[in-house]
Amino acid sequence: MNKGELALAAVGTILQACLFIQLLRVKSYLRFPFFFTYVGFSVLSAITTVATRGNAKLYFYVYWTSEAIYVVLTFLALQEAFHSVFRNFYSLRWFKLSFPGVGIFILLVALLRAIFFRQPDQSPFAVTLVSLEISVDFLEFILFCLFILLVRFFHMQWRQQAFGIVLGFGIAAAGSLVAFLLRSEFGTKFDSLFRIVTPLSYIVGVAVWLATFLEGEPSQPESNWDSALTPEQMITELRRHTKAVKGILGR
Repeated sequence: MNKGELALAAVGTILQACLFIQLLRVKSYLRFPFFFTYVGFSVLSAITTVATRGNAKLYFYVYWTSEAIYVVLTFLALQEAFHSVFRNFYSLRWFKLSFPGVGIFILLVALLRAIFFRQPDQSPFAVTLVSLEISVDFLEFILFCLFILLVRFFHMQWRQQAFGIVLGFGIAAAGSLVAFLLRSEFGTKFDSLFRIVTPLSYIVGVAVWLATFLEGEPSQPESNWDSALTPEQMITELRRHTKAVKGILGR
């Protein structure tokens, strides 16, 4: 790490520590235990990674172990937010299995990539883990886009904490994906820029989380959501909009 990267890491760790303290203060671990665990682990991992960077072998194991745990905790935190928002739909069996199904699909894609698309000198574990990270980043960004569409479609409040969690993950994922896609296109030509984009976008994501939990949940946050997102009302709303579109198209 150069001085710029160390500075970004320090800023990110400080923000994460502040977020962790705020989550403790408002007892968010009761509602979002996996997100709380994710944030706590992030603080511990950041400190441990910096502390071991002088020992190459130990740093290697600490880094890749942390990345593996990050993938699992990120997925669980996203599922937690997904369930918090879409809980009314969990009476539908196919919907209940949709998020775990996506997780299994992501795992299969990562394993197939590690088996068929890795270089001979690359570690299968490292390739699988990197593939998982990229796949989870795509999942974060897609879920973020889905939430935006639902908020606009159903005129929902932005001040729900589940939205803030997904928004933060979405911003962090967007930075990682941009860096990954640019590096795939240009190689190491802009390596110094790529090494800044990911931590910087993550810092913005953490700042969004901190702002979300500092602001607090609106009064009766679930009543507005429950009344708008029952399966029956969603189908009725979709039919109404579909009919309006067909009328505009003259069909």
